[in-house]
Amino acid sequence: MRKIKTVAITGGTHGNELTGVYLIKKFFKNPDLVKRSNFETLFMHTNLGAMKQCTRYVDKDLNRTFVTQDLADPSRCTYEDILAKNLNEKLGPKGSKNPHVDFIVDLHSTTSDMGLSIIIDNDSPLVWKLAAYLSVHEPKLHIFRWKGDTAEVSFVNSIAPNGFAIEVGPIPQGVLRADLFFETETLVQKILDFFEKYNNNTLETLPKEIEIYNHIKLVDFPRDKKGEIKAAVHPNLQDHGYIKVQKGDPLFIDLEGRVIYYEEEADVYALFINEAAYYEKGFAMCFAEKKTIKVS
Repeated sequence: MRKIKTVAITGGTHGNELTGVYLIKKFFKNPDLVKRSNFETLFMHTNLGAMKQCTRYVDKDLNRTFVTQDLADPSRCTYEDILAKNLNEKLGPKGSKNPHVDFIVDLHSTTSDMGLSIIIDNDSPLVWKLAAYLSVHEPKLHIFRWKGDTAEVSFVNSIAPNGFAIEVGPIPQGVLRADLFFETETLVQKILDFFEKYNNNTLETLPKEIEIYNHIKLVDFPRDKKGEIKAAVHPNLQDHGYIKVQKGDPLFIDLEGRVIYYEEEADVYALFINEAAYYEKGFAMCFAEKKTIKVS
């Protein structure tokens, strides 16, 4: 078993998601909170420019900027491209056999009612072992396996060989919400406890199976011939997350009050419903299947 040497906790990847911004500030003031006996914990803000403006980003979404080819492309020089290259040098480099950090936990919030969630896009055994541990120690946690909206995983946490994002919500953009702030902090502490036990070989017996939500597809809003949104998320789905959707259930309602229904045969679960930041990306929600997977 290879021991963990360094864990990075990153926040402010989106400058208007204040849970991560302020949790990292708290760690700067109280670094002992994230110290453990047998590995180093790094913590940092990743997008100071966006934080200063309290915007998602300055030029482009930093959390979609870690494509390997782009990191090596000197012609890419937006604010976030430069940040990505610097972060890759500091925490990676991506794909390296000897990266500077072993695991990245990137802190996010969402306007959707996602509760306390981890977003996994990495199939390393260590990631899933941690997910199994958290499923026991944080019963409120949702585990979502994301297949992404880019061909290559291009999140901040993809720099390291292991990692995931934490998503909490609902929280409006640019707002600090106390209850979810402290829930996120508690989850981070449990993650660090896991690594300490892992290195000491004192982990308790973990579940061999866990329940997850597995990404199926991203769903766009209904649009007119000009590409304009012509219907809103139906009130039955609004302010919900991980909600079961069956054939005949309402998905959208147009501006004249006509309902658009889910017409597929397979039951799905809807999440990231009406996330404000995803309007520009062209989707209204994500569909997932609930399944039980084996964890080695």
